[in-house]
Amino acid sequence: MKRIDALRVIAGLTTPEDLFISSVGGLIDDWWNVRPGQVDNTMSLSILGSVSSTALGLALALPHRRVVALETDGSVLMNLGAVATLATRRPPNLTVVVLDNGLYECIGSAPTLTSAGVDLAAIAAGAGCAHAVAVHDEAELGREVATSLDAEDLGYVVARIEPGMESWPPEQRRYTDGVEDKYRFVRYVEKLEGRRIHGGAPHV
Repeated sequence: MKRIDALRVIAGLTTPEDLFISSVGGLIDDWWNVRPGQVDNTMSLSILGSVSSTALGLALALPHRRVVALETDGSVLMNLGAVATLATRRPPNLTVVVLDNGLYECIGSAPTLTSAGVDLAAIAAGAGCAHAVAVHDEAELGREVATSLDAEDLGYVVARIEPGMESWPPEQRRYTDGVEDKYRFVRYVEKLEGRRIHGGAPHV
């Protein structure tokens, strides 16, 4: 299963009213091209290890809205403690999908520890995530993500994907940076929720 195919499955099961926290790397441009509705419902984080914890905070703050963390194996391994926190808080509106290719691909393809046998689904299950599964093809991924999105419990899905990055032409690559993404995301959430979250700079 290629990453782009996995993301197409996720996009097909979600809507513009769902909120996404995304990791970095090739995932960014791939998701930019397939995300549901082509809207500002995704915030991409530039710090590995921060994706699941940020998505957890968002899910707890907005318990009525579905939140999806688009994780990577490298990011999860940078902050395994977050898995234990996820397992204890277990927001039912949060689905974590880990796209695991066993590599830090965008910085030269150094192997991650999953290439040596570390099983992130087993770690999540051992931490207490009741619905932690590993999948290997689009059919399994679609079934497990759909189940998680509708379940009354946290979902943790590890999707084993092939190495390889899509070659998007310049006009199809994401043209925003993390700072702009943050503000566009916040304004989008404000519009969805009908409330002010960030008032901007103080007026003096």
